[in-house]
Amino acid sequence: MDIKVGIVEDEHQIRESLLILINGSEGFSCVNGYESAEDAIREMPALYLDVVLMDIHLPGKNGIECITELKPLCPTTQFMMCTAFEDTESVFNALKAGATGYLTKTTQPSKILDAIVDVNNGGSPMSSNIARKIVASFQKEKKENVELQKLSEREQ
Repeated sequence: MDIKVGIVEDEHQIRESLLILINGSEGFSCVNGYESAEDAIREMPALYLDVVLMDIHLPGKNGIECITELKPLCPTTQFMMCTAFEDTESVFNALKAGATGYLTKTTQPSKILDAIVDVNNGGSPMSSNIARKIVASFQKEKKENVELQKLSEREQ
Protein backbone atom coordinates (compact mmCIF):
# COMPACT_ATOMS: atom_id res chain seq x y z
CA MET A 1 0.00 0.00 0.00
CA ASP A 2 1.39 3.40 -1.02
CA ILE A 3 2.19 6.14 1.47
CA LYS A 4 -0.29 8.93 0.67
CA VAL A 5 1.55 12.26 0.62
CA GLY A 6 0.39 15.87 0.36
CA ILE A 7 2.53 18.92 -0.36
CA VAL A 8 2.02 22.50 0.79
CA GLU A 9 4.54 24.65 -1.08
CA ASP A 10 3.93 28.02 -2.73
CA GLU A 11 6.84 27.83 -5.19
CA HIS A 12 5.41 26.10 -8.26
CA GLN A 13 8.69 24.57 -9.49
CA ILE A 14 9.55 23.06 -6.08
CA ARG A 15 5.99 21.76 -5.61
CA GLU A 16 6.00 20.13 -9.05
CA SER A 17 9.47 18.64 -8.53
CA LEU A 18 8.35 17.05 -5.24
CA LEU A 19 5.17 15.78 -6.89
CA ILE A 20 7.16 14.17 -9.73
CA LEU A 21 9.67 12.68 -7.27
CA ILE A 22 6.96 11.17 -5.07
CA ASN A 23 4.68 9.89 -7.84
CA GLY A 24 7.66 8.51 -9.74
CA SER A 25 8.81 6.43 -6.79
CA GLU A 26 7.45 3.02 -5.91
CA GLY A 27 5.47 2.89 -2.68
CA PHE A 28 4.44 6.56 -2.73
CA SER A 29 1.47 8.49 -4.01
CA CYS A 30 1.25 12.27 -3.99
CA VAL A 31 -2.44 12.92 -3.61
CA ASN A 32 -2.31 16.68 -4.05
CA GLY A 33 -0.16 19.78 -3.87
CA TYR A 34 -1.30 23.12 -2.47
CA GLU A 35 0.20 26.56 -2.87
CA SER A 36 -1.43 28.05 0.21
CA ALA A 37 -2.27 27.06 3.77
CA GLU A 38 -5.85 28.13 3.25
CA ASP A 39 -6.31 25.67 0.35
CA ALA A 40 -4.71 22.88 2.38
CA ILE A 41 -6.88 23.57 5.44
CA ARG A 42 -10.00 23.52 3.29
CA GLU A 43 -9.25 20.30 1.37
CA MET A 44 -6.78 18.09 3.27
CA PRO A 45 -9.01 16.76 6.06
CA ALA A 46 -11.11 14.81 3.53
CA LEU A 47 -8.04 13.13 1.98
CA TYR A 48 -6.78 11.09 4.97
CA LEU A 49 -3.12 11.61 4.09
CA ASP A 50 -0.28 9.73 5.76
CA VAL A 51 2.39 12.44 5.43
CA VAL A 52 2.37 16.12 4.49
CA LEU A 53 5.48 18.03 3.37
CA MET A 54 4.99 21.59 4.61
CA ASP A 55 6.83 24.78 3.74
CA ILE A 56 6.92 27.57 6.33
CA HIS A 57 6.86 30.67 4.15
CA LEU A 58 3.49 30.70 2.40
CA PRO A 59 1.21 33.51 1.23
CA GLY A 60 -1.42 34.26 3.89
CA LYS A 61 -1.10 31.85 6.80
CA ASN A 62 2.33 30.32 7.20
CA GLY A 63 3.11 26.60 7.40
CA ILE A 64 3.31 26.60 11.20
CA GLU A 65 -0.15 28.15 11.46
CA CYS A 66 -1.37 25.63 8.89
CA ILE A 67 -0.15 22.69 10.97
CA THR A 68 -1.72 24.19 14.09
CA GLU A 69 -5.11 24.21 12.35
CA LEU A 70 -4.75 20.91 10.48
CA LYS A 71 -3.38 18.73 13.29
CA PRO A 72 -6.72 18.48 15.18
CA LEU A 73 -8.55 17.86 11.88
CA CYS A 74 -6.04 15.24 10.70
CA PRO A 75 -4.78 13.58 13.90
CA THR A 76 -3.18 10.58 12.18
CA THR A 77 -1.37 12.64 9.51
CA GLN A 78 2.34 13.21 10.06
CA PHE A 79 3.53 16.72 9.18
CA MET A 80 7.12 17.18 8.08
CA MET A 81 8.58 20.59 7.43
CA CYS A 82 10.44 20.93 4.15
CA THR A 83 11.65 24.51 4.19
CA ALA A 84 14.53 26.92 3.75
CA PHE A 85 14.09 28.28 7.29
CA GLU A 86 16.74 26.93 9.64
CA ASP A 87 16.53 29.40 12.51
CA THR A 88 15.96 27.95 15.97
CA GLU A 89 12.68 29.80 16.50
CA SER A 90 11.14 28.39 13.30
CA VAL A 91 12.32 24.87 14.15
CA PHE A 92 10.88 24.90 17.66
CA ASN A 93 7.64 26.62 16.65
CA ALA A 94 7.08 24.02 13.93
CA LEU A 95 7.72 21.14 16.33
CA LYS A 96 5.45 22.69 18.97
CA ALA A 97 2.71 23.08 16.34
CA GLY A 98 2.82 19.35 15.60
CA ALA A 99 5.51 18.76 12.99
CA THR A 100 7.22 15.41 13.54
CA GLY A 101 10.09 15.96 11.12
CA TYR A 102 12.10 18.89 9.78
CA LEU A 103 14.07 18.89 6.52
CA THR A 104 15.76 21.72 4.72
CA LYS A 105 15.09 22.27 1.04
CA THR A 106 18.69 21.35 0.28
CA THR A 107 17.95 17.74 1.28
CA GLN A 108 18.71 15.24 -1.50
CA PRO A 109 15.62 13.74 -3.18
CA SER A 110 16.44 10.19 -2.05
CA LYS A 111 16.74 11.44 1.55
CA ILE A 112 13.32 13.11 1.26
CA LEU A 113 11.80 9.76 0.28
CA ASP A 114 13.63 8.03 3.15
CA ALA A 115 12.34 10.70 5.54
CA ILE A 116 8.75 10.20 4.34
CA VAL A 117 9.05 6.48 5.09
CA ASP A 118 10.70 7.20 8.44
CA VAL A 119 8.05 9.68 9.62
CA ASN A 120 5.29 7.36 8.39
CA ASN A 121 6.83 4.55 10.47
CA GLY A 122 6.92 6.64 13.64
CA GLY A 123 10.30 8.33 13.32
CA SER A 124 11.21 12.02 13.43
CA PRO A 125 13.63 12.64 10.57
CA MET A 126 15.59 15.87 10.60
CA SER A 127 18.36 17.40 8.59
CA SER A 128 21.57 17.00 10.59
CA ASN A 129 22.01 20.75 11.08
CA ILE A 130 18.46 20.96 12.49
CA ALA A 131 19.12 18.07 14.88
CA ARG A 132 22.29 19.87 16.01
CA LYS A 133 20.26 23.00 16.86
CA ILE A 134 17.90 20.93 18.99
CA VAL A 135 20.75 19.18 20.81
CA ALA A 136 22.51 22.52 21.40
CA SER A 137 19.35 24.05 22.83
CA PHE A 138 19.03 21.23 25.39
CA GLN A 139 22.70 21.56 26.31
CA LYS A 140 22.32 25.31 26.72
CA GLU A 141 19.24 24.79 28.90
CA LYS A 142 21.14 22.32 31.11
CA LYS A 143 24.08 24.74 31.46
CA GLU A 144 21.71 27.57 32.46
CA ASN A 145 20.09 25.31 35.09
CA VAL A 146 23.52 24.42 36.54
CA GLU A 147 24.41 28.11 36.77
CA LEU A 148 21.12 28.87 38.54
CA GLN A 149 21.82 26.15 41.11
CA LYS A 150 24.95 28.01 42.16
CA LEU A 151 22.79 30.91 43.35
CA SER A 152 21.15 31.01 46.72
CA GLU A 153 17.37 30.72 46.90
CA ARG A 154 17.11 34.46 47.46
CA GLU A 155 19.40 35.23 44.49
CA GLN A 156 17.32 33.00 42.25
